[in-house]
Amino acid sequence: MWVSAVKESGFFVAIGGFRASVTDPRALVRAVNESCAPHVAQIVDASRVAGRDHLWMAAVNAVKATETGLALSKGIGVEALLYASAQDQITKALATLGVTAKSTTIALMVFTSSQAEAESAYRKAAALLGVEDKGVLEIDGAKAAYLRKAYGINDVELEAAGGESALGGLVVERGALLSLRR
Repeated sequence: MWVSAVKESGFFVAIGGFRASVTDPRALVRAVNESCAPHVAQIVDASRVAGRDHLWMAAVNAVKATETGLALSKGIGVEALLYASAQDQITKALATLGVTAKSTTIALMVFTSSQAEAESAYRKAAALLGVEDKGVLEIDGAKAAYLRKAYGINDVELEAAGGESALGGLVVERGALLSLRR
């Protein structure tokens, strides 16, 4: 688990990854949200995440959009999903990052108003998700191919940005640019 305050806001965000077995994605989402209440949780398929910074920047952008009235969604968790997927439609965001019955890894984001609450809510959700493994957030070969396709990153752009090691940053950039398309 990694927890940090979003600067100049009243939010703390906890982020982590898990190895999991998902049989009913909707029931899992509902159970995670109930376990964290009154705080907000968002889970995504970790096999489609470009590292912890990808989720952190999506969370920061969601907080800023919510606080400035520029959010497209009514909830900060959904707003984080939109930024993480670089999509402005929930259905497209779910197609990019949503947890499915085939998901074997899950990433968790929890939004609270204090570090202690973030840690507590995270632990409650973690009990439902499986074995904690922050390594599932990192980029490997199969994940890199998916990320490049999902976020429209071609060879020329990747090389210009510094090669494979720049892939995570390019994915984060796609999400950050979402607010400019609104």
